[in-house]
Amino acid sequence: MSSEQNIFSVSSLHQFVVQVLVKAGVPIADSEIVADNLLKADLWGVGTHGISRFPRYLMRIKDGSINSQPDITINKLWPALLAVDGDNGLGSVVAVKAMEAAIKAADSFGLCAVGVRGSNHFGTAGFYCDLAAKRNYLAIVFTNALSAIPPWGGKEAYLGTNPIAIGFPRLEKNPVIIDLATSIVARGKIITAAKQGLSIPEGWALDKEGRPTTNAEEALLGMILPMAGPKGYALALAVDHLSGVLTGAAFGQEVASYSGTHNQADVGHLIIVIKIDGFISMTDYYERTEKFCEEIKAVEKAAGVGEIYLPGEREQILEQSLLVKGIEIPNKLLAELKDIAHEYGVPLVGA
Repeated sequence: MSSEQNIFSVSSLHQFVVQVLVKAGVPIADSEIVADNLLKADLWGVGTHGISRFPRYLMRIKDGSINSQPDITINKLWPALLAVDGDNGLGSVVAVKAMEAAIKAADSFGLCAVGVRGSNHFGTAGFYCDLAAKRNYLAIVFTNALSAIPPWGGKEAYLGTNPIAIGFPRLEKNPVIIDLATSIVARGKIITAAKQGLSIPEGWALDKEGRPTTNAEEALLGMILPMAGPKGYALALAVDHLSGVLTGAAFGQEVASYSGTHNQADVGHLIIVIKIDGFISMTDYYERTEKFCEEIKAVEKAAGVGEIYLPGEREQILEQSLLVKGIEIPNKLLAELKDIAHEYGVPLVGA
């Protein structure tokens, strides 16, 4: 099949994901959230967290590892401090509802911190910061993940790739979205390399004996190195403490793999939302933010650099392009999606 035949419109993929999830027992509103989350990752060029995750999510719903109709509870511990129990629901559904609760509380009290337990893999952390920033709030999001990083000097994975995301709004422009794993690379990139039979760069990972490796399969059985050496290790540790230990969720090696079956991941998140005009007026904020961003982009460029980009800007440019061109689905993933289409009786338009 030519690559041209593998290109699908965002709307057709969105409809497919929603219809399949509904047939799998997920409420339609929740299905819409999951589809939005997966496709935003693809639009941002983060295919490791996009629709490629859908078959695994679906498998975990089928075997009961994920609750398709969770009773998500939000407990107000203090006016601006909330605890969310996701009841083992789909991670993006749990996190969106937690973010909505955080925004509502921050609107009344100036800021809000929400600790989440009983969740699952929630896609890109920046997705939630983007939701808040587009409503004129500043957001910080942490999540823990399956063990993949050794403590600095160790040869056993204990911490996850544990991402950090921060988003802040701009006036009539896309928000600035910072989204980074505390590992040197997202684990999903190594998964993709393993699926495609490709090697990985030196310095990304160690095998299970703690030796450097460029073999993606060995890396998945071993460990991913933290970004910036011991500094990345310290950040990964902090994120796991904030989103796992503090919230009552699983932490360290307790966090179950989203790739497994018949287990509950109990992923934890910490979401912080700040109401900007509690500090300065929105007019002043936007003026200062634009000055800040414009000065950064106007810095004298190094040799060979065409443009200085703000965090998230490249992804937003790509998003606008792919909304028109469509999303290309690799052959192996397309075969999986066709199997799902056949199993659930949902057409995969364009395949």
